[in-house]
Amino acid sequence: MARRNLIKSQIIKAWEKSINIDYCSQRINSERSLQAAFWSHLNPLLSKNRRLFIEPRMTIKTKKGKRKIYPDIVVCNTKQVISVIELKYLPRTNPRYEKDIKKLALIAKKRNKISIANVRFLGTEKDSKEYTLSSNILFVWAGIHKKQTDNFLYSNRFKSLENCYLQLHAETELNSKPKLSMKM
Repeated sequence: MARRNLIKSQIIKAWEKSINIDYCSQRINSERSLQAAFWSHLNPLLSKNRRLFIEPRMTIKTKKGKRKIYPDIVVCNTKQVISVIELKYLPRTNPRYEKDIKKLALIAKKRNKISIANVRFLGTEKDSKEYTLSSNILFVWAGIHKKQTDNFLYSNRFKSLENCYLQLHAETELNSKPKLSMKM
């Protein structure tokens, strides 16, 4: 994961700004607004050859047939997906991460059989492209949630996420700013 240090630092910086600026100003009130805030802080940090997609469709072949999944945010370079990000907004309760981590683990496991595209259905064609998933991809789970007592890496059960996973927290407490932390 050493080669993904730049995107990792950009994601961390965008997360910190999303919480310290938007959440603390009461501008985030749903998971969708968290997506918007995070995107608005990450996009200016990226070079012009990077692309951000919100909830792109990924089709994965499984034993039960094709499965469509929609990660919250995907970051691409000129050829490949370099990061897949799942966001969670639960400021009054404990984090719920199982579904998101299973989704990230499935994407990680099947990464060589997945691609996304930015094809337009209508409108002017600009630069439609298909992006494969990098073998050196960074998977991220980031959540706003109540202060937790357990403190572990959610990806521990999934071999496909070893050495390519980042976990970001904003733990909420009554009458105080969220406590930011990360785990890898």
